[in-house]
Amino acid sequence: MKRGFRDFLGALEGAGELKHVKKPVDPRHLSALAAQAREATLFESIAGYPDWRVAGALVSTRKRLALAMGCAERDIAPRFESGIRNPIDARLVPDGACQEVVWEGDGADLTSIPIPLMHVKDGGPYISATLVVSRDPEYGRNVGSYRMMYRTPRETGIDLVSPSDMRLYYQRALDQKRPLEIAVAIGVHPYEMLAASYKAPIDVDEFAVAGGLHGAPVELVRCRTVDLEVPADAELVLEGELLPIGWTTDEGPFGEFSHITGDVKWNPVFRVKCITHRRDPIFYMLQMPWENDWLAAPVIEAAGLQALRVASVQPVAIRAPIGGCCYWTLVASIKKRPGEGKNALLALLSVAEVKLAIVTDDDINIYDPDELDWAMTFRVQADHDVLVIPGARGKHIDPSVKAWAAGKGGLPTTAKLGIDATIPEGVPRSQYERIRYFAKDAVRLEDYL
Repeated sequence: MKRGFRDFLGALEGAGELKHVKKPVDPRHLSALAAQAREATLFESIAGYPDWRVAGALVSTRKRLALAMGCAERDIAPRFESGIRNPIDARLVPDGACQEVVWEGDGADLTSIPIPLMHVKDGGPYISATLVVSRDPEYGRNVGSYRMMYRTPRETGIDLVSPSDMRLYYQRALDQKRPLEIAVAIGVHPYEMLAASYKAPIDVDEFAVAGGLHGAPVELVRCRTVDLEVPADAELVLEGELLPIGWTTDEGPFGEFSHITGDVKWNPVFRVKCITHRRDPIFYMLQMPWENDWLAAPVIEAAGLQALRVASVQPVAIRAPIGGCCYWTLVASIKKRPGEGKNALLALLSVAEVKLAIVTDDDINIYDPDELDWAMTFRVQADHDVLVIPGARGKHIDPSVKAWAAGKGGLPTTAKLGIDATIPEGVPRSQYERIRYFAKDAVRLEDYL
């Protein structure tokens, strides 16, 4: 059954993972308060915005992400992979709750929405939980997620510096000196957010991936002013266009999901034509960095599993560790045949902007950092088991790539590192037999106390 944003809030409530804040809160204080709460947070009263509520930190732990996906924490990647393998096409419906209230023209005023100020050095209030829909005449519909900085009551910046299908769509429109229509849905189920984060092939509809995760079609409604479709049960929708001005306008700084205050970037501008929302709307404030990190985890982990299988390597477990922001690092254990440690590394390093990959044998618990350190200590010879691949695709928010040197709209490159921590070829597995205590299973300490 297709579930919505409010169904997920109900699931959090039932699991004791949702805190209600009833006192009025200044929008500038929302992010700071959400950061202090151990649970997800629903702010019931927003100062100056009597019609709105705000929800934040909904998937800022792996536990809450697993709750959203209806599975155990270790099964998140296989669960996401199942959705990719079994897509279900979206279904168009005549109307939806997301259009219960409609504001067009000058009435489409962004100041009517409680957009939060999140971090000390941010360039302005930010909309962080976006589901952005676009269409190209040749390639069709695309769904992605791009943060947006408030500029004026009718305009925002949009972070479009990294390689993506929508960046390609915008460049193609820019070459023809025309704007690119987009629609931005806010307040959707995490399945839609995960599908938007998935680096799908350009001919794959991300709404079909979300349908595969739900096990039911995502219901879409046509927008009022642009030729696009959005989830009918979204809380809020912004309709408009990316102006054909290229990467020319300051956007940022912003507190990135790398846990770093990012630099000012040059980006396009989004002009709003229409705002629609529910009668009792909830604004979703995706809390940086943790929610962004955990939403990246199943996408990167599933991509790693797929890459290993394409390389004919049998994976046992995979992990995108939080220290790598669930994005830049992948650790995998495999059932190894000769040479497959290196093949596995090459496969994992092909995933997105992953810049560090570590591969172990299946006897190592990759969720235990001490086990991982042990494998790297005793199974790695740096001159044989470390790979360095220069000139690969990088990401702007990694300061080490020196993105500022690429210029306006430029794309940085990075070096990728792979560590083969599997048992070296030619070393018998018996050399790694762990110590066992004599008679450990025959005696019990409590019998002697």
